[in-house]
Amino acid sequence: MSKAKLKKALAALDKEEIITMVTELYDARKEAKEYLEYWIDPDAGKELERVEKLVDRQFFTPQGVSRRTLSLPTINKLIKDFMSICFEPERVADLLIYTAERMADWLEVRYRRVAYRTSLRKYLNEATLYVESHELEPLYGIRIERLQSRVEALENYQEEHAPRRWGWRRR
Repeated sequence: MSKAKLKKALAALDKEEIITMVTELYDARKEAKEYLEYWIDPDAGKELERVEKLVDRQFFTPQGVSRRTLSLPTINKLIKDFMSICFEPERVADLLIYTAERMADWLEVRYRRVAYRTSLRKYLNEATLYVESHELEPLYGIRIERLQSRVEALENYQEEHAPRRWGWRRR
């Protein structure tokens, strides 16, 4: 359905029917509920804290124990949903950098798992490009530089401590 059709259908409804439809939508869809709650009280800082807590729970349990595996689609959805609601570039950049930092923390605890190294690079590159495109280097440049050095340290550790397999030579 196009926006024009939606506007036409909404124009045909009276106020009570629109209220009923919006409350039904609020009950039916979690995403609609989150959007409407943010629309009623648009506090970007509070929303950022909520999403950061959800992102953190993808890496660590509430007790602080690292999870065995990650749900990258869930993390990506959390970021995408926040970007669709919040239009403040500083908050979005903060979330992108926070996600990469938490993934680096997780990799350090989970014995530097090689399988997620490319994902960490992807999150770091996405955060760097976003910060550069919105000219936020003065605010986030130091955090990104620290994160880049952590990522390089993780990669160097993995190369130095790669397990030797029978019959294979390290180069």
